[in-house]
Amino acid sequence: MKTYTALLAAVLSAVFLMGCGATTFIISKDNRAYYLGRKSDSLHRMICLSGDLEAVLAETSIPDDLKKDLYRYNCTDERSKEKVVALYSYLTPEEKLELQSAFRRHGYTINYVPC
Repeated sequence: MKTYTALLAAVLSAVFLMGCGATTFIISKDNRAYYLGRKSDSLHRMICLSGDLEAVLAETSIPDDLKKDLYRYNCTDERSKEKVVALYSYLTPEEKLELQSAFRRHGYTINYVPC
């Protein structure tokens, strides 16, 4: 019976985790928090209309074609969470940290949701 219970728990855990897709990271500023890439007018104003995303990307060593696509899929009519997540997944661990650090230098907090 213990084996059956353990197997059932493992299967349920696997099914649960399969629903957890890849994602980016949370950026927060001025008591608002969003996942990078989320389709949100408020996020668009915060990082695109302010010019922050362009400035952040300019400070990184991410290849230019990826910078252009990250901007495109965050800030244009082609906004796409799925494409931003795919591009973010393609970045090296060092580039991911560099991107997060650049956001911090522009007054953003990373992976924190203010109450």
